[in-house]
Amino acid sequence: MTPALQSSNAPEKQLLVLCARTRISAENAAEITALLSRSLDWDLFASESLENSVTPLVIRTLRAHGWSAVPAEWQARLNDMERRIAMRGMMLTAELLRLLDAFATRGVRAIPYKGPVLAAQAYGDFTLREYEDLDLILPQRDMLAANEIIVGFGYKPKYDWIFSANAEATLVPGEYNYRDYSRHAMIELHTERTLRHFPVAPDIDAFLANRVPVRLADHEVLTFAHEDLLTMLCIHGSKDFWERLSWIADISELVQSKPNFDWSRAWRFAEARRATRMVRLGLALACSLFETPLPPEVASQVAADTVATARAESIARRLVRRPFNTLSGTQRFAYRREMQEGTAAGWR
Repeated sequence: MTPALQSSNAPEKQLLVLCARTRISAENAAEITALLSRSLDWDLFASESLENSVTPLVIRTLRAHGWSAVPAEWQARLNDMERRIAMRGMMLTAELLRLLDAFATRGVRAIPYKGPVLAAQAYGDFTLREYEDLDLILPQRDMLAANEIIVGFGYKPKYDWIFSANAEATLVPGEYNYRDYSRHAMIELHTERTLRHFPVAPDIDAFLANRVPVRLADHEVLTFAHEDLLTMLCIHGSKDFWERLSWIADISELVQSKPNFDWSRAWRFAEARRATRMVRLGLALACSLFETPLPPEVASQVAADTVATARAESIARRLVRRPFNTLSGTQRFAYRREMQEGTAAGWR
């Protein structure tokens, strides 16, 4: 186990982290076996698995490394959890493909990311990642057409007045949120005006010009290249204080899923968005919790950022302890300042 994982006072969380990966070393397997021989709080284990959105990964690993040690009652309950998550994933994947087809018909260009697309990119299987909604990025100018399409599908906008004739043209929410309550489905649309947490306003047209194809359920979907997606995920994780294990597992799996990962491109993309510290933090977290192997030159760059590595160790230790404590307002303020290198940039 890594030092951060060894610091845990909850064997259930140690087991969770060890299982939430697609690559299990011989040492990991031995640690999983040792933990399964202990008396575990399976209610805690299952609830933390769901809370951290890593249930499909965890169950797959348990089946391969110690399923017989899982109590029979919990084998049945975990099987049921896995089945329900897989069915929801299939529904959302089909919904994403239907939405992209409708967008294309209306000339709306959008970039799906996270959700089933990330599952296909990083895990090689859209059922191995748990997701609650569909996220797409598109230019603000296409929002009116996108809104009409989604509403036509039966979704209810969270802000049903946002495109009304009397609404302020400059009024933009944090994201455009739509829900189909009967199916418990949710879509979130993001534009250059909603992505206000980005250090630099995103150039959506540049994102669209650099999309790459990904196979998703026998369809070709255009999305971010692995190297560009790394920064997008690290900005998202940093925004939400990395409070979910799945966001860190995504980083670990993403950088290992492409043998010829272009680190030069990844750093250029991060630097252009003033997000290099966020990326180093995400990579440091992946190493701290999941022992993610990095090329020597990348590992050196991460280690050289002592602010990012110290913050990563602090986050990792908080995540694996029981109970998990969120940051106070003062701590969040300090964290936000640290995400930008340079005193003036950090204060801004």
